[in-house]
Amino acid sequence: MFDITSYLQAGYPTLWIRTWEEARALTQLAKVARDQSLKLKVWSITEGWISKDTGKRLEVTDPVEALNAVRDGEDSSLYVFLSFHFYLGSPEVLQKIKDLIPIAKSRGRHLVFLSCRVDLPPEIEKEITLIDIPLPKIDELSSVLDSVLESVPQSIQIDDRKALLENALGLTCAEAENVFALSLVRYKSFSTDAIRNVQLEKSNVIRKSGLLEFIPAELTTEEIGGLDLLKSWLSERKRAFSEEAQAFGLPNPKGVLVVGVPGSGKSLSAKAISSAWNLPLLRFDIGKVFGSLVGQSEEQMRRALNLAETISPCILWIDELEKGMAGLQTSGSSDSGVTARVLGTFLTWMQEKSRPVFVFATANNVNALPPEMLRKGRFDELFYVDLPNELERKDILRIHLKKRRRNPDVFDLGQLARESDGFGGAEIEQAIVSGLYRAFSEHRDLQTGDILEAYRATKPLSQIMKSHVERIREWGMANARPASSSMIEINGDDNKRRLFI
Repeated sequence: MFDITSYLQAGYPTLWIRTWEEARALTQLAKVARDQSLKLKVWSITEGWISKDTGKRLEVTDPVEALNAVRDGEDSSLYVFLSFHFYLGSPEVLQKIKDLIPIAKSRGRHLVFLSCRVDLPPEIEKEITLIDIPLPKIDELSSVLDSVLESVPQSIQIDDRKALLENALGLTCAEAENVFALSLVRYKSFSTDAIRNVQLEKSNVIRKSGLLEFIPAELTTEEIGGLDLLKSWLSERKRAFSEEAQAFGLPNPKGVLVVGVPGSGKSLSAKAISSAWNLPLLRFDIGKVFGSLVGQSEEQMRRALNLAETISPCILWIDELEKGMAGLQTSGSSDSGVTARVLGTFLTWMQEKSRPVFVFATANNVNALPPEMLRKGRFDELFYVDLPNELERKDILRIHLKKRRRNPDVFDLGQLARESDGFGGAEIEQAIVSGLYRAFSEHRDLQTGDILEAYRATKPLSQIMKSHVERIREWGMANARPASSSMIEINGDDNKRRLFI
């Protein structure tokens, strides 16, 4: 789980362990204390000091007096303080900690502070070693599952134990125990439906972090019109995180950046790849990491990335990446360099990450992204998504009509595709929705004319922001790999690629 034995053997007097799992950490600390022949004493503001060896109590709830008890206490002891971060604003507490450090070092006493958060004041930050306890891995979650199964008298069916445990990654031991128990109560076994329930409950837990959001896989690649080259590229990497791929010598794919015109299917592609690869999709809003306290933004970025790595293999979806990096150019003067440091943390992680986290990023305005974000090594590939051509618009119409339980064959798809020139996929979908509203209000079914009328009432983004869209298209055509084969034409005379602009 985590190892502090070497720190204790090296004589470190003060350690600060950051974790949400107090009980899990105390269990491990008790084991370490036994192995190192140390007496274990635990303090909290509600219970005072409790000796875990003898059960003896010392009713001291004042934090200063609790530190004095360490000064007057036994040697060869491990003194654990719970939730002590609340008291670091007191000058007396800080001085008491500094006074205890040489005493602890010379007498074999170890101070261990245990809390879910920590912001060490500069007076003691060089004196204390910070240790983060990672979230539980598969083997620990397996033990939690076994304990839940042991609590049930009858034999419980488990359809896919590995899938069940992988879907619980990212949860604490306590959260996993609750989710396993809830699924068992609802489904009486760990069936496929129970595994989906674990995934659903995990999404609620992840949402509490405020940094990542779990997106259920409800879309397939067949439900996206066009983008055949992007789909093919993603399909080739479907099994890239498997053990067979590792044995074949393949590295874990890093990710892909998809740029293009708004409403052209970039975000839908992220949802579809999750379903196609059968991997959890985590949406990461970079804007949420920025906080008001010193160091908070950088810390929250690290927390989000650590959580993604714990849940891996997974897909980390960053929508409209350029908005998360807004203000980067003026970061030094406007926010004391916070944005630049957050970006630096993210870029370093992208370059150095070893865990199977596939980053699927989208951007509308690629010019707002820093150059270091676009170089090879950050992403495996850079794709450009253009407005759909006539054939792709016909596919999009067919998909959305089927989605709304309509037979596409009764509509004039050819006319609808021709009349929607310059429309993005999102605008075509909205035209169908508007037509449905009109037909419903007139107590009849949807007709081709309803959709055409919605077209006429709509001015697409390619016209509203013509110069902006043309700049995006010009950059994408010149600098990125096309997401659709309709953007490429092979000239038979000179065999040169020609792009439609």
